[in-house]
Amino acid sequence: MDTGHILFIAEGQLGDLLLLTPAIRAAKRSFPTAVVSVLIVERRGDPFPGMGPAHPVSDPLPRSANNPLATDPDVDRLFVLSRPMLRSLNGLARVRAELSVIRWLRSQRFETAICTFPQDRFFFWAFLSGAHVRVGEGGRGVSLLLTHRITQRKSDAGVLAYYCALAEAAGARVFSRKTIYEVPEDAERWAEEVWRARGLAPKGTVVAIHPGASGAYRVWPPEYYASLIDFLQQEKQCQVILCGGQLDREVVEDVRSLCRIPPHVIMINGGVSHLGALLRRCSLCVSNNSGPRHLAVAVGTPSLAIIPRFDDREWKIYDDEQTAGTVQSAGPCPACPPDSCRNTIPAGEQYGSYCMRAISVEDVIARVASLLP
Repeated sequence: MDTGHILFIAEGQLGDLLLLTPAIRAAKRSFPTAVVSVLIVERRGDPFPGMGPAHPVSDPLPRSANNPLATDPDVDRLFVLSRPMLRSLNGLARVRAELSVIRWLRSQRFETAICTFPQDRFFFWAFLSGAHVRVGEGGRGVSLLLTHRITQRKSDAGVLAYYCALAEAAGARVFSRKTIYEVPEDAERWAEEVWRARGLAPKGTVVAIHPGASGAYRVWPPEYYASLIDFLQQEKQCQVILCGGQLDREVVEDVRSLCRIPPHVIMINGGVSHLGALLRRCSLCVSNNSGPRHLAVAVGTPSLAIIPRFDDREWKIYDDEQTAGTVQSAGPCPACPPDSCRNTIPAGEQYGSYCMRAISVEDVIARVASLLP
């Protein structure tokens, strides 16, 4: 199979990109002379400088870019396409921008294109790129545009196994499913300064709590998090870092205001690299089913994810539950059918679906106690 230039088409969520690292590593190690590129289709956020309707794909991102794949040694070139920018265009401007994407794809002369999401747009891009090998999930009409199709779904064995199956369909051998994020040196220095300024124990029990998520229904209620933090600080004598990015500021403040003993609140302005450096120094990270959970695992920190009842189908993905644990509700939900979650937040509440609220503080405390050193 000719794999001289391999393209992964991926979406830009933090967790998805980190879970893609074993598949990327497999492609690079299996075909060491190949150039491995990743085109990240961002769901939200502002376009990068220089991007616009005429040039909707960024120039190759530098290693210093604030992106979980920017420091990955197995990624040779990293590009970004802004989906919000494309969607903001209408009529002829939209057509021109879409054609510009196709021209860019063809100019790169990719030999292999791997679609990491079963989306028609990705399949069309792979076909129109001119790549001889086109890999993706089968079972859809437009998947006939692919040359290699997998029958596996994300819900069959989880997202991590799904990405690895795509790499294997392209002819790669997956040696390991371990996810990795390389923390840049400047971020390490920043975290060291934070540790020193806050008086955090260099080798003590420091627990990170990240209460943010991509949707309010995925957030374990702030009052639950506050009870967990109080337990950790009072009963376990842990130092607790309550952290989040700019989009998490409101929920972080809600949690902080309910704590009897204020934790160390650290808002991350430096993006994924600073959060990765922070989590790397902690004994445990407790979060919702969100990107920081996967970042903690990728930097080698034990993680406990509080997830909705049926999220385990796609997201209970790590082999070692002692270092990457999950906790979820098991009983029937008053708002959901027996086999799926409607993600309904109770009336009058701001956060947490019925399924998330069914996860008790006591259940989480028990799992935390089993994961702490």
